[in-house]
Amino acid sequence: MVASRAAGPAVAPVPCSGCSKLIDPLRAGQVAIFDQRFHYFCNARCRHAFLGEAPPATGDVRPGGPAASGSPFAGAPARGLSSGAPPFAGGHDASTPRAAPARTSADDGAARIADLDAPIVDAFPPVSLDEKLPDLPVLDDDRALLEPIGNTILSEEPQRYDAVEGRDIGALLLVLAIIAGTLAVALTLAGDAKLVIGARIVLATVSAGMLLGRAATTARDATDPHPAPMLAPVLGGLVAAVWALFGQDRALAAEAASLAGVIATASAISAWLIESARHRVFAERAWIGSVLSTPARRPPGAWAQGTAPADRAPQRGSDGGAVEGAGDELYDLRPGESVQVDAGEVVPVDLVVTGGDVEVLPWIGATTPTRRRDGDPVVAGATVVRGRLVGACTFSGGDRAVARVLLDARRRADALAPIARASRALTERWAIGAAAIGALSAFVAGRAPVEIAMTAAAVLAGLSTAITASIASVHVARGILLGLRRGIVYKSADAWDRAGKTSVVVFCARGTLLLGEPELAELEATGQKLKPSDVLALAAGAERTEEHPVATAIVRAARARGLRPDGVRNPNFHPGLGVTAVTSSGEDLCVGNRALMLEQRISIAAAESRVAELEALGRTVVLVAVGARLVGIIGLQDGLRPGARAAIQHLLDAQIEPVLMSGDARETCEAIGRSLDIDHIRPEILPADRGTEVRRLIDAGTSVAVLGHAGVDDAALGAADVSVALGAAGSAPADFSTVLASDDVRDAALSLALAHRTRLEARVGLALSVAPALVGAAVISAFVLPPAYAPIASLLGGVMAVVHARALDAKS
Repeated sequence: MVASRAAGPAVAPVPCSGCSKLIDPLRAGQVAIFDQRFHYFCNARCRHAFLGEAPPATGDVRPGGPAASGSPFAGAPARGLSSGAPPFAGGHDASTPRAAPARTSADDGAARIADLDAPIVDAFPPVSLDEKLPDLPVLDDDRALLEPIGNTILSEEPQRYDAVEGRDIGALLLVLAIIAGTLAVALTLAGDAKLVIGARIVLATVSAGMLLGRAATTARDATDPHPAPMLAPVLGGLVAAVWALFGQDRALAAEAASLAGVIATASAISAWLIESARHRVFAERAWIGSVLSTPARRPPGAWAQGTAPADRAPQRGSDGGAVEGAGDELYDLRPGESVQVDAGEVVPVDLVVTGGDVEVLPWIGATTPTRRRDGDPVVAGATVVRGRLVGACTFSGGDRAVARVLLDARRRADALAPIARASRALTERWAIGAAAIGALSAFVAGRAPVEIAMTAAAVLAGLSTAITASIASVHVARGILLGLRRGIVYKSADAWDRAGKTSVVVFCARGTLLLGEPELAELEATGQKLKPSDVLALAAGAERTEEHPVATAIVRAARARGLRPDGVRNPNFHPGLGVTAVTSSGEDLCVGNRALMLEQRISIAAAESRVAELEALGRTVVLVAVGARLVGIIGLQDGLRPGARAAIQHLLDAQIEPVLMSGDARETCEAIGRSLDIDHIRPEILPADRGTEVRRLIDAGTSVAVLGHAGVDDAALGAADVSVALGAAGSAPADFSTVLASDDVRDAALSLALAHRTRLEARVGLALSVAPALVGAAVISAFVLPPAYAPIASLLGGVMAVVHARALDAKS
């Protein structure tokens, strides 16, 4: 008879990872974690064998095995065979007290239990005090067997872009232009001999030639000004220097040669600085373009036989069958066509999910996956993490949300933003007017014609610089890219600019600041006729066919309490107010807010104090009346969305006033406003009236933005100057200024705060570049300093503007 099992935990035996012997995992000699798995070993010898290491120098003693003379294990019963005997040998071995008999399947289970019930013995003999600790693993060990303790929490590293250094002929020409121009200025120290002046003019000419060569060989970006205004002061300075060289005044000729060298050098350095300032912007734009260049793939059978257009039909072989893989990948997918994206692939177009329940990284560079179901939009550049996505294309090519403002040269926000266009206009048109004013002042002062030309060239060189023309575009592009890193997509350059001018933001409370999933917090009966459960059953019966969050909460609460909704008839829904119906007993039923009760002429005076008390706690109060008499009160509590306070703080930091607009009572809205530091409250506004309320704010002289959800808050979104739609990026065409790939209210607030900040930074950068140039132009026009000081002052301003941009880029 098998002895009863010892008290304590019992688990199934597991094989030793070194020798494959079945051992009790709770009594294993050694336990280790390799490759994120537990491994159990009989002793250190098995562990060393598993790792492919040499056995330890000391003798190996297995638990329960034969012990050497003098060992503390001498009296322990044997639990295994000797190393020299084969398993299940039929005879006895002199080295063991008794050989193990052959086991049959009948008594194998009992023997295994008896084996597990054997006394627990030490896995290792006592260690002497003078024994050395084991050596650390050598560097050439197989690191795959070691646990990667340095891994990050994320399952994978976020996507990054590499800023590859550009190696084109334009950079070389800029370097040569800087060297030649610097030498032309440095030769001033050699004196004012006519030969020296001629050599300086030649070096300035070489520098100008390098600039001309760069303009001819380098592709012009959409944010670059026309090269003519950039090269005009360089050529004008050369003409003035040659003119002065053939004159009689050698000092004037030396000054003109210095001016030509300074203008050429300043122009080259300015071009080099602006290229370095926007290098990361260009690299990130190129990386996003490469991600979006993924071809689309139609699902099998997307076109029925004979229904595909001729240019979209799959290729067929000589036997009439479709060629395997032919026509599957498309780069010119059209809106409405089906798209299939498998796990690990990038979504190539904006689409709406029509099949599949998938997890995706919702935008380029996102690290947190979200779930997408039928009807949900997905923006191009998202990555499918799990499942197979099938969707209908909404935008493709340059019309995709990300490509529209970043990659399409005709609609790029950094090229078409008002401040970017103003900076280019300054260098292309207004600088010419300033040069004319400088020349006029020199003419009025009675200066020589050469000096008039030198003054005009210096003023034009001070204002027509590459930094002045493009620094604002760098800031705009950086702001657009920062938004894309959070899934924020601006519709156009004008939409970005209007977002940067916003002074008031209206929150459609339910679903933005609040979760939109209220829970039952209070349930009271106001009379003796009905019990609280009967009140809830009546309300659930009236609301069971409605999809409003309040109705859903009431029905969910009744279901959770096991109540059967009353079989009401003839429900009549009043948007934003409630519902009227007829109970199963034939009495009139009214379920809604205070305004609906007053409309139906139902007195609520008996419960007025209790209603005010619940509303002061921030709860939505639903009143239930039967037969024109109030019978119950239902209080619903909706929680704040994660990040709601952070969203409000984003706006307050940007000096934007938040406004809470809701259909709830004033006391409820004020309680919510106090918890979020919102002072401006617009309560009891029905959904149909919210557009009118937004227009009233606009008529007061403010620029108003509305944050809401497409399809739910369309009236308010459509009336706003700036509409921010959460979770709408990639959806069907809609006139929203800003769309988000996420449903995070913090990102919605950040879209406005970021536009504010970026617009301010662009204006600061432009001011840093232009202000010294204007001061220098005024000084030389008044003949306080020589003309060469105007381009030098402009270059110093450009350096400050670039340093400012690089500092902001490093912080982001």
